[in-house]
Amino acid sequence: MTATFTRQQFDEACQEFIHIHQSVSSTYEARLAGWSWKEHHTLPSFGYMHRSITLNWRQPASVDASLDIEDSLDVVDDSTAASHGSRNSLTCQQYVVLSATFRVPAFYFSVHGSSGSPLQLADIMKTSLLREDVREGTVATTFAVSHPAMNFPLLSQGEHPTLGTPCWYFHPCETASAVQDILKESEESGGRPLRYMEAWFTVLSTVVDMQ
Repeated sequence: MTATFTRQQFDEACQEFIHIHQSVSSTYEARLAGWSWKEHHTLPSFGYMHRSITLNWRQPASVDASLDIEDSLDVVDDSTAASHGSRNSLTCQQYVVLSATFRVPAFYFSVHGSSGSPLQLADIMKTSLLREDVREGTVATTFAVSHPAMNFPLLSQGEHPTLGTPCWYFHPCETASAVQDILKESEESGGRPLRYMEAWFTVLSTVVDMQ
């Protein structure tokens, strides 16, 4: 199996992954649990994985020390005020979709406060979504997060490919090579679609704190 997916391979791999990880027997597996398969209500071949988790706020001191936010993000709007008004209730909708361009899984998400208002990027960067070591040295604007060592944005804003709703997503252009490196270390002949998805989640977990 190559490091890219056809639509059929993606659908089968995702559904097998969901089935295998329904039962949780370890802390690692718990981080991969809670996913379900969703189909488009009218169009075939637009299925995706989904789960909803709760995020926490990080300590403000650690955020200030590791993240450079542009001055333009200091403006407080209604959604920002709503998010700070209920700092213990954050819901993150997470999706795994097939990138039509790169033919690999792509991670999309949105974060909402208790009022249902979506968080702005400056506030998202203060939550427990990203790993602490990834956030160090990143630069956030209103619509993207970049890192000096990368030639493309780490995090960008766009529409969910199936739902058409505003989301944030991680750029998938380096996904195939990263997954391929992991697959080369494994010589199993069976379970390749499942192994691919597990390798992809391993790559994703270097950036996202899979809670």
